[in-house]
Amino acid sequence: AAKRDKLVINYFGENGVNRIVNTITELLLSPPRLPKNAKILDIGAGTGFFTVKIAEKIRAELPNASFYALDITPAMLISLTKKNANIAPFIGIAENIKGSIKEARKRFKIPYKFDTIFSTLMLHHSINPETVFKSIKTVLKNKGKAIVVDLCEHGFEEFKTEMGDVHLGFEPHNISEIARKHFSQVKVEKIPGICCECSGRSAEIFVAFMRNYS
Repeated sequence: AAKRDKLVINYFGENGVNRIVNTITELLLSPPRLPKNAKILDIGAGTGFFTVKIAEKIRAELPNASFYALDITPAMLISLTKKNANIAPFIGIAENIKGSIKEARKRFKIPYKFDTIFSTLMLHHSINPETVFKSIKTVLKNKGKAIVVDLCEHGFEEFKTEMGDVHLGFEPHNISEIARKHFSQVKVEKIPGICCECSGRSAEIFVAFMRNYS
């Protein structure tokens, strides 16, 4: 947890991080407009590195928006809490968000459904990516928005040991096929100008934007 924020900055640089944050923020604020008291969930939030930055930008437009952060690692969520960003953390897994919320509600006031859900660089850590998309839909309100940002497919096997990656990125068209099984509106595209760069290695980034029409 202590190293994660530095790793992200080292891999993407300040400019890359800002581009990712701005891309997610713009999609969250795109029409139709979120309600003033929007409930927003970050899946696989980690230390809240991206969560905090995105929350600050969204609250500049929607001061009453509520942010929640799910992660499987308690140490990550403790780091998030120390940032005093008014983001409610709870332990859970991306493949079973609904079940994680049910368990968390024994101690915390967590909504059953959210107006929007986003995930940043978490999907390649998941065992079953398709289950993650299915899981997101179960807790997303009708007409809600979901955003997933992650690495495009690359060949750097060492990422599995360096970063604990399960998957070496994804082909955008494969992500689109998976997402369309669960969402009626899907758009997947590369974010131009952003690469995960380290020691001469680079992997592009994609963003998947989905709408839920139950």
